[in-house]
Amino acid sequence: MFLYLFILIAGLSMAELYVLIHVGAVIGALPTIGLTILTAIVGASLVRSQGLQTAFKAQQKINEGQIPAQQVIEGLMLVVAGAFLIMPGFITDMCGMILLVPPVRAYFAKRVLNSKHINFQVPPGRGGDGNTFEGEFQRHDDNDHDRLN
Repeated sequence: MFLYLFILIAGLSMAELYVLIHVGAVIGALPTIGLTILTAIVGASLVRSQGLQTAFKAQQKINEGQIPAQQVIEGLMLVVAGAFLIMPGFITDMCGMILLVPPVRAYFAKRVLNSKHINFQVPPGRGGDGNTFEGEFQRHDDNDHDRLN
């Protein structure tokens, strides 16, 4: 697993350098740097706004008594998109921008949820483990406590 991750990161870094060098050769070094900074700023702004929308949708699901599983997965995808957009390079920026497209993100979230690796189910009994008791309480102020004694 570690070897695959290392190869992936090393390969991505080499590919990013290759693309950056070729883009720099075509449009120049300063425009290339400016473009990578611009994509990071625009991407961070988009991640923030879409993250807030996803959080609102998750809150709405919770208020309806449903589990916001898809919104949780989409939120994680937005974190990954933000990391991609902050990294310098055009390949990661493209991957980050693709994850910012809501239908694409929803598609991948549904695929993850339909896989057998993640299970977002609440056990019967409203998620309790058998050690939860319902009850009522009544608060007594200090003055009420003194009167009882």
